[in-house]
Amino acid sequence: MKRILLILLSSALISSCGGGSDSSQPTPEIPPPPPTQLPGLLVQIETEEDLVDSVKRGFKYALALGVVRVPAEYYESRFTTTYTLESNVDEHDYVKYDGEHLYIAPSRGLDCCFVLNSRIADYGLADFSADQEKSIRIMSTDPSTAGITQVGSIPLEDGNTIEGLYLNNNSLALINSSGWWGRWGTSFETLDSWVKQSVGFKIYNSTNTQSPEKLWEMEVEGGFVSSRRVGNKVHLVVRHTPEIEGLEYFVGNATTAINNDELIDALTFEDILPKFKINGVEGDILQADSCYVTDINHELAPANTGSPTLTVILAIDIEDPAIVSAVCYDEPTNGIYVSENSIYLTQGEHTDDDERKTLIHKFLIGSSIIYGGSGKVKGYINGGSNRDFRINEHEGYLRLVTSSQIRYIVATNTYPFSAVRTVFDHNLFILKKSLGQLNLETIASLPNSSLPQSIGKPDEDLYGVRFLGNQLYLVTYETIDPLYVLDLSDHYNPVIAGELEVKGFSDFIHPVNENLLLGLGGDENGLVKLELFNIENINNPFSLDSVLLGEGADWNYSEARYNRKAFTYLNNNTGPDRFTVPVSSSFYNQETGYTTEKNLYLFEILDKNLPASASINPVGTISSPDNPADGYWAENIFRSILHNDAVYFILNGYVWSALWTTPQNQSGPH
Repeated sequence: MKRILLILLSSALISSCGGGSDSSQPTPEIPPPPPTQLPGLLVQIETEEDLVDSVKRGFKYALALGVVRVPAEYYESRFTTTYTLESNVDEHDYVKYDGEHLYIAPSRGLDCCFVLNSRIADYGLADFSADQEKSIRIMSTDPSTAGITQVGSIPLEDGNTIEGLYLNNNSLALINSSGWWGRWGTSFETLDSWVKQSVGFKIYNSTNTQSPEKLWEMEVEGGFVSSRRVGNKVHLVVRHTPEIEGLEYFVGNATTAINNDELIDALTFEDILPKFKINGVEGDILQADSCYVTDINHELAPANTGSPTLTVILAIDIEDPAIVSAVCYDEPTNGIYVSENSIYLTQGEHTDDDERKTLIHKFLIGSSIIYGGSGKVKGYINGGSNRDFRINEHEGYLRLVTSSQIRYIVATNTYPFSAVRTVFDHNLFILKKSLGQLNLETIASLPNSSLPQSIGKPDEDLYGVRFLGNQLYLVTYETIDPLYVLDLSDHYNPVIAGELEVKGFSDFIHPVNENLLLGLGGDENGLVKLELFNIENINNPFSLDSVLLGEGADWNYSEARYNRKAFTYLNNNTGPDRFTVPVSSSFYNQETGYTTEKNLYLFEILDKNLPASASINPVGTISSPDNPADGYWAENIFRSILHNDAVYFILNGYVWSALWTTPQNQSGPH
């Protein structure tokens, strides 16, 4: 055996090292080098002057235009957490819960103007003392009795509002800011909205709930946009416009314009970048190569490039506190969407021929933040606070829904014998990164030349939108609610699979399971309405059940229609699913005038595994007092937590609680 092995070994050595004259042996092919990735629309700056030039160009263009304005988830445990768009992407909120302790941040309204009167005592409401309105409440829960007790607090500094909290293991992170505007629309694009603002980020060890220990803090110049948590990292987005002493935002004459140009031309790299403080010590986080500007020669480049306002993305590790990555981008921004792998920034473009387009910039998030390419589509991404429902990343594809408004003059029979008519144009686009390029290429769209059917009728605006795997659900509305089901299983050939018309409309869509869809919106009179849809056959969806909330009200409203965090849903594998919807309702009586009710409605989904017979079952309500303080103003910030049979209803920092089986036996306010 040894002899045979030696012979084989010798043969192998001779074959590999010797002669080499045997032409029968094939020459191994050397694989070609990977293609060089071509630059994208955004390019990393090579010198500090590149960024300075871009900001200067943006300042001058903005001032010339005069655009400045003055200022569902499935749960393994039996309790709910923050409702999020993506299952593995957490979102900041005023209320966080870990199954034992409830953390409640004061609403922004508490920083404003209250005129309280003696009626507060009649309802057992404590007055908002300076300490209470400036602290985060930490409350211990007892789900067996729906009990709740305050056990600690975190005092807050004056002059800042809390934008939201994160809770991850024993790390509690809070985001505070010196200003509070909306997170969408024109406020993204205005110039001076982002001057003289600051955003803070603090991390506490919450092991000792009576007195959490502050571990780390950061402050950055800029206005808060939004944030998301993926794993241990919170990605924080802020916008910063450098303050230029003496700059006139409203240019009324040539002297002012010349003076402005001189001030802008004098800007330096240090003037432009936002300043940071970490644990009170100033430092430099952004470097020259951290920032991206538009390649003006790129085919997607808009006619006017550069911006006076920088958008900054920070990745903060909340378990081992530190800023682990930071980038900036110098173009206008009007919204964001975050998946488990990427951050997408959207940028509106209004062309000279009055056509509206949207640019999309992708940044990969992982060990660091890396630019991943850009694309451009027709229309705008609208939708207010629900606008990120209209963007979705799935299996490497980016899907988005845009809308355009076309206004034209039509003749009428009465004076002034003409009127302006608005027609809506809604489009689906599917994009994919081009091989070897930093371009997000449109590979499919609806409508198209082969499938010209419009999404919605000409006069119908777009309301609820929800991407769910290979399906897209859209609700358009003018007088009735068409629910459209789009089949996206073939990324290159999406189709409208089904359509259903019912009265009313849905602003918010939640998947119960693969066969059932829950819609929350309004009826034809504008009152809050729930609708349960059977989508077992996507070619033939139909309504199973509908419920009006606050029936008999002259007017009502639910924050959950426009803010997903106000909607709470608890999936149950052994019984009915449970969910809650907050509603404010107003009732008019000739003798007493208007009265207002603020209720949390409790519902179950019955027979969810029998989709042909599933239904919505009203369980009851938990109520806050009617008009607890006449003449006082506060934001109606509704939240709720479900834990086993316990229900906790949070309204503007107060808590009411009850057991699911006996909601009429509520306690509170706490």
